[in-house]
Amino acid sequence: MIKHFFIKIITNLRNPFEIPQKILRKINFFFKLRNYDFNFYKNKQQDIFYSSGLNREDGIKNLNDIKKKLSVNTNIKRDMSSEHEVMLSSISLIKNLKIENILEVGTYDGFNALLLSKLFPNSKISTIDLPEDDKEFIASYKRKNQLIEFIENRKKNLSLGDNIEFIPMNSIKLINHKKKYDLIWIDGAHGYPIVSIDIINAMNLINDNGIIACDDILIDLNHQESDKIYNSIAAYETLSELKKQKLIDFQLIYKRLNAENNCVSHRRKFISIIKKINKE
Repeated sequence: MIKHFFIKIITNLRNPFEIPQKILRKINFFFKLRNYDFNFYKNKQQDIFYSSGLNREDGIKNLNDIKKKLSVNTNIKRDMSSEHEVMLSSISLIKNLKIENILEVGTYDGFNALLLSKLFPNSKISTIDLPEDDKEFIASYKRKNQLIEFIENRKKNLSLGDNIEFIPMNSIKLINHKKKYDLIWIDGAHGYPIVSIDIINAMNLINDNGIIACDDILIDLNHQESDKIYNSIAAYETLSELKKQKLIDFQLIYKRLNAENNCVSHRRKFISIIKKINKE
């Protein structure tokens, strides 16, 4: 903690011209935090779900039931838990929606694949992530010093779903993939060029009337603040250009509704629900 504190001080001293901007951002953050209207965003989220043909209330109830069956505390503080779980749960409740094959890009700890396996028990889930000896896999998400423990925990989570297939591969190689899917969840690297490639590949792999969803969309971030793995404007720019060319339509839902994550625009993340426009 102390080491991290001094690193931040040194970093700020190297870029003194950024200090006033950071101070103003901090002031703005605390002001927005104090005045955050949770009910406003909750109601707004409900409306977005309904406009997308999803029932958020039923999705929450179904999700909680699934988590109880998994003996998972529904209030667990897990970094990767968000409204995407409610969205996926809501999708699983759509009548007459046939979802047989699901692709997840970015396995992380395997919990989301496990959740998918329970939400869609009659589907086959293929989840892909970088091979465990890949340098980028080792370096990201603070795995380097606990790699073996992380991999074992992932194996444990994946083993709890009978309909899960884990494939160690770079998602770029999906360009040669032939299998089609009814639901694709994109949650790999979030910056250029990977997320753009993932989105294009998903468009080629999705069945007619299938659903693509993409995590961690930032819409108020500049390129200087973007990075290759965690936070980037790349997904939003890619989706916007595809929509401009009338290749897709997409809807954005809030990733989280709590004040800390949602009160200021440059930190606010979304999840996109993407529909490919099939031209006759």
